[in-house]
Amino acid sequence: MTPPPVTDKAAKPKHQRMGVSEAMDLAAKAHQPSLSGRSSLPEFKPFTPEPVDMSSDPVKTAADSGRDIRQIALELIDENPYAPREVYSQEVLRERADSLRANGQYEVIHVIPHPDKPGRFMIADGWTRVTACRVHKVLDALAAQVHHDLSPMQAAWLGYNQNESREQHCDLDRAFFFDKMYAQGQTQSEIAKRTGISQTQLSFYTAFRKLPEETLQIVRLNPSRFPAYIAQNLAKVARKVSEDKASSLASIFSSNGQSVNWMINQCSLLLEKEPR
Repeated sequence: MTPPPVTDKAAKPKHQRMGVSEAMDLAAKAHQPSLSGRSSLPEFKPFTPEPVDMSSDPVKTAADSGRDIRQIALELIDENPYAPREVYSQEVLRERADSLRANGQYEVIHVIPHPDKPGRFMIADGWTRVTACRVHKVLDALAAQVHHDLSPMQAAWLGYNQNESREQHCDLDRAFFFDKMYAQGQTQSEIAKRTGISQTQLSFYTAFRKLPEETLQIVRLNPSRFPAYIAQNLAKVARKVSEDKASSLASIFSSNGQSVNWMINQCSLLLEKEPR
């Protein structure tokens, strides 16, 4: 029997007792996934920074606004341990490098003074540009806004909010970021308030950590194809059928362009055949 829809009133006390599988089943019925594979869960309201005109000189224009803007050597910028992104494809890095080489820098990156290394900085937002410049040897320094009142975790949240307005941000990145926040003691309720994602929907992202390593590596290669509800279905196949079958399905779905509905149907067929 199909479970009744979860209402806002019921979600508060009951979402923690609802199994992830049940919640995902409800989500699959409540949302129509797009054929492109991009996640329709949830509909985010991303943070949008105030526009700054940097068409002529990004450093001078931003500095005129009263912010602490500096040219910082890339060798002085370290990664944030709570970084909101973990997927950096070679294609994205190359495209960003080509853009910087052709057009220069039109948006400052964001950093904080490194809490443990005087004279160095920790990234808040802009690690893709830093990495692209390093890998493809485009620039030796970037214009950066230095935030003096943010902790590393707060800086990571700044980066997360910025990423929500970018097409490359994916459910895999969100899942890893939420796990980092949980590990630092932030509750599901706190993350829900920060992101606008319901606590029930937040539970969907736990599926990524349940994927077998081989399947997860396939997802990493093409993360935009794997929204959280697809990861949940693959995790169920790996657990109830076999890890090899989950990896095989993920590989076919990633490379052959099948629809999201095809993927869900394939997982359902395998799970229905499994003896109870």
